[in-house]
Amino acid sequence: MQLRFRSLWQLLARFVVVLSILQPSLTLAANEKDETWYQVEVIVAQRTDRSATLETFPFQPASISWPRGAVLNKFDPITSDRNQLDNVEFIILPKDQHILNNEARMLANHENYNLLVHQSWRQILKGNKNINWIDIKGGYAWGGHQQLEGSLGFSKGRFLHIHSELHLNQFPSIQGASSQRAKQTLFSVGQSLIPIIQTRYSLVQRRKMRSKELHYLDHPQLVLLVKIIPFTPAEPILEGTLDVEINAADEPTLVDLTVPGNAE
Repeated sequence: MQLRFRSLWQLLARFVVVLSILQPSLTLAANEKDETWYQVEVIVAQRTDRSATLETFPFQPASISWPRGAVLNKFDPITSDRNQLDNVEFIILPKDQHILNNEARMLANHENYNLLVHQSWRQILKGNKNINWIDIKGGYAWGGHQQLEGSLGFSKGRFLHIHSELHLNQFPSIQGASSQRAKQTLFSVGQSLIPIIQTRYSLVQRRKMRSKELHYLDHPQLVLLVKIIPFTPAEPILEGTLDVEINAADEPTLVDLTVPGNAE
C-alpha cells in the first residue's frame, strides 16, 4: 500500500513538472490566437503659449534614434479601393471615418496650439505584449528632419498600452517666425541651410489604456490624444468573377411543334 502511494505521488510530481514546463508555451499559443482588430486615432499638437515651466531642455542636442515601425499608407479616394479600408491594416482613414474630428478642430482653432498630426488607421493587436510601432511624422520638413518625428507603439496583454517616442524639433532658422508663411519665406531665401536642431522636446511615456476611452498625455510642449476602439473587419472581396458552369441538361431545348407527335 505504501509502495503504491509513493508511486502515485511520484507520478503526480512528474505531471506537475511537465505542466509547469508546458504552461508558458500554452499561454503563448493562446495569446497568439488572441487577435483583435482596433481602430486607432491619434492627435498630436504643439503648445505655442509661452507659459513658464521649470523643465529645461538641451541646446543643440545630439542625434537620437527611436524604434522604427510600420509606415501608414495614404488613401486616395480616386484611385484606391475603398473596400480595403475595412480589412487592410495601416491605411490612413479619410476624415469621414475619424472619431476625434471635434477635438482636432478645437485644437486647430485655438491660438495656443498648433495641430501637427491627426491620423486614424486600423490594425491587429495580439495578446502577446509585443509592441507594434507606427512611424509618426508631422509639421514641416527641413534639412532631412520633420518638425515632429518619432513613433508610437501599441501593445496588448491584460490591458492595452501605448508607448510614445515623439520628438519635436526646433530649428534656428524658423525660431522667430510667427507664421507658416514666414517660415516658407525663410526657406525660400536659403537661410540656415545646415540642418541644425536647436532644441528638441521629447515625449517618452508608457501609459495603460482602456479601449473606447479618450486618453490624454501631457507635456510642456506637446499634447497627445489617443483613442482605440475595437473594430470588426469586413470579409475581403475576391478579385474577378466566379465562373458558373451550366450543365447541358439545364440548357433550354427547342421543340419543333410542326413535327407530328411533338404537339400536345
